[in-house]
Amino acid sequence: MAASRAMTPPRRAMRRHLSPRQLLAALVAVGVLTATPARAQDDGPIKQHLPNGLRVVAQGNEHTATVVIAALVRITALHEPSGATGIRQLTQTVLASGQGCHDEMLAAAVRADGQVAPDYVELSIAAPAESLEDAIGLLRRLLFRPELSEEAVEMTRAGLVRSFAARGEIPVPLAVDRLYEALYPGIGSGDTAAGDPVEVDAITLDDIRSFHARHYLPNATVLGISGGIDAREAVALVEREMGRLLPGALPREAPLPSPGRPPGAEELEIGGNTSVYAMGGRAVALDSPVYPAMAAGVALLGSGMDCRLYRALRLERSLAYTIGAELTPSKTAPSGLVVVACDPEQLDEVARVVEGEIERAVEEPAGADELQRAKRYLIGKHALRRQRNREIAHYLAMFELLGGPQGYRRDAQLAGEIAAVDANAVMGAIRELFRPAWAVRLRACETGAN
Repeated sequence: MAASRAMTPPRRAMRRHLSPRQLLAALVAVGVLTATPARAQDDGPIKQHLPNGLRVVAQGNEHTATVVIAALVRITALHEPSGATGIRQLTQTVLASGQGCHDEMLAAAVRADGQVAPDYVELSIAAPAESLEDAIGLLRRLLFRPELSEEAVEMTRAGLVRSFAARGEIPVPLAVDRLYEALYPGIGSGDTAAGDPVEVDAITLDDIRSFHARHYLPNATVLGISGGIDAREAVALVEREMGRLLPGALPREAPLPSPGRPPGAEELEIGGNTSVYAMGGRAVALDSPVYPAMAAGVALLGSGMDCRLYRALRLERSLAYTIGAELTPSKTAPSGLVVVACDPEQLDEVARVVEGEIERAVEEPAGADELQRAKRYLIGKHALRRQRNREIAHYLAMFELLGGPQGYRRDAQLAGEIAAVDANAVMGAIRELFRPAWAVRLRACETGAN
């Protein structure tokens, strides 16, 4: 989901009143320079595993004047206590608000952002490259020594509850959430609305402090750094700032839940004029040898205007206006799904076509040309996300955390592995993903009820 950008004053007017350093700080503060195109240096990333268990992977980039540090902490959805679904999201959003550090963040032109996924929580810092040392120090404070207050918790809680309510009123998020609830009950889709509003409302400040103390540990943390910095210097600064943090015993995860209902379709109604059909299954982890073939199969079905579902639903029949597919890179709750939004009167036909195309993908090997197009689409996306510091830092950390023994190197290898998969491997991977399969039919009507 694309983040919104704040509007900036005309460039000429800003130059009249701000020095070059002030201009740079102002641009970073509103999130402009984090979009500066970035190309990795030929030397490649540098990794350091500190004695306290914290891992850092840094990539220098001489073509940008900014730096992004992405801190991923392995706190999964299975770490949330019973009756406190959403405590990860609540805690992480409070940390990203910068309580107790506002003046220092403003002075260094540092911007913080937080999010959650099924496998981790993430706190990222964007700053001018010259503020690298300040940014690392602020990240340490926000992540490991935060100032938590009742006021910050209440403000954050109110915003989260509003976001939960909004998702329940929008057809596509509602259908996707219900599908994930069928696949992995209690875990959810793992995005920014991951939580139960009733349970979030009951979480106290003491609950958050206790949760933070148990789970925010250096030996559960990976940092990815990308920007106009010297990678070795960045690693040395991290070691100096965070090397003395004490590790702790990693908490156990709860057992992975069984699916919330038997395979098949759940019928729902919602008010409005947009119906949705979503179909998916439990997938494989990012470090699985099957992952490249499964990713190619999902792209073959529902990614881009050359995919099978686009051709079948838009070009041949004009049945749908939104078609999408995704494969979640996860160890905790890997999943794959296709989602189609359509007019209410087209829902049954859309469901029939989607199910037919998945059946064909399971039973018949893909043609050489269409498989090649799907692989090119994936490899192109792989290259595009290497162009900005935000994505580079995030994926360095994510692959180091979830990439198995290969760690961050798995990212560089993945494009080649996708290019090498054949039609039979893709057919087998799609069969593994969609047999069995779960579905949600969200039917719009004048007076719908969830």
